[in-house]
Amino acid sequence: MMSKHQLTVLKGAVALAGILFLTLCFTAYQSVGGSGFDNVLAEPWGLVTLADVMLGGVCMGAVIFAHEKQKRVAAMWTVPIFVLGHVVSVVWLLVRFLPSKGVNR
Repeated sequence: MMSKHQLTVLKGAVALAGILFLTLCFTAYQSVGGSGFDNVLAEPWGLVTLADVMLGGVCMGAVIFAHEKQKRVAAMWTVPIFVLGHVVSVVWLLVRFLPSKGVNR
């Protein structure tokens, strides 16, 4: 079991990684604009990569629906995966499975 200090440090590291990731995404979008995604889709491997991400979203959605008791909550976690990517999957995994003090699941 993790100590309270270790859990706090881990949550801080995950939050920092999330902020850095979003900053990187924003910077990348600002530098290429919307045309960057068009260039990716023009390549066959771009389509394969997109299909891979979508398949991962479907599989992760199935895992979320299997673990969440309320289907509405599961949908609220699953839908953003297809817009924001697997950063949402990582957040769900951390929220769902990291031990926290005083919360019983």
